[in-house]
Amino acid sequence: MYFRYKNIIYALSNTKASKKGDAMKRILVFAIVALGLLLASTSVMDPAKARIASISWLGSVYDWGRDDYYGTSVYGYEEGSEATLWVRVENDFGRGINVSEIIVGFDWDANYTTSLAPSVTMTVNEIRYFTVTFIVPNVTDVSNKYLHGYTVYVEHVNATGGLVGTMRRAYTTNPDFAVYSKDQMDAREMARLNDQLSPPIGGFNSTTAKLVWSQAANETNLADTLYAHGDFSDAKTHYSNALSLKDQAFIVEKSLTGGVQDAQLALIEAQAKSFEATANYLNGLSNMWVLIGIGVVLFAIGYIIRGFATLRKPSIVSA
Repeated sequence: MYFRYKNIIYALSNTKASKKGDAMKRILVFAIVALGLLLASTSVMDPAKARIASISWLGSVYDWGRDDYYGTSVYGYEEGSEATLWVRVENDFGRGINVSEIIVGFDWDANYTTSLAPSVTMTVNEIRYFTVTFIVPNVTDVSNKYLHGYTVYVEHVNATGGLVGTMRRAYTTNPDFAVYSKDQMDAREMARLNDQLSPPIGGFNSTTAKLVWSQAANETNLADTLYAHGDFSDAKTHYSNALSLKDQAFIVEKSLTGGVQDAQLALIEAQAKSFEATANYLNGLSNMWVLIGIGVVLFAIGYIIRGFATLRKPSIVSA
């Protein structure tokens, strides 16, 4: 098809025009043929495209929920940590492809690439997973004051390594990648732990423990406000205070309420021992009276027998 259009263009370009209108016609035909050639070559070269079906950021803080500073849930990594992007690719290209590179390009003018040597062959409709791993830059180089956008690319080549096409998927309209400073990451971690702590079932019995827990709640509210305004260092300090106060509340509860309970248990134990001693005494007393009763009965029986013996003795008659 390419050569057919080429011959037509060549014939038109070598035709001598006798009139100005013919020249304009030749230009118009030339433009139409060139456009047709472009469209035809595009349809032949790329009848369908493989696609990036989905991505996931592994090991990020996304599962921690909403970040109140950014106002949304984010894929966040601490500066200097390792980030891994997981890419799901589906081949609906219409024929086999050879995946050669996976690239993620960020708005801080850096691309991170996984090169595959040799390239990975994907058959028609096959699904494969690829990863890109890189070290997150420091906040001195890449700002943590706003979220960053990025674009994912997957390149595939022909049998000789020539680039055939590039799949791409952009995440720039609603960016969701956060680079956390150390203080910011620590504050988020403490906030998450703080949310997971709750009072004992039924609440605190100790008034002191209740007051300490209220202090912890005030520290938490202050920390939340500071974090939302981007003061991550002070937020970290107040989250730490809140955690310490909550721990202290449990210690106070155990010390005061537990002491009262121990005293009650000691009293109950003493009473039980007293009851046991009284029971033993009464039991001993009862046994004593039984023995006394038995003695009395035996004495009475002996006395009666003695009486019978006296009655049986023969009377002595004097001469």
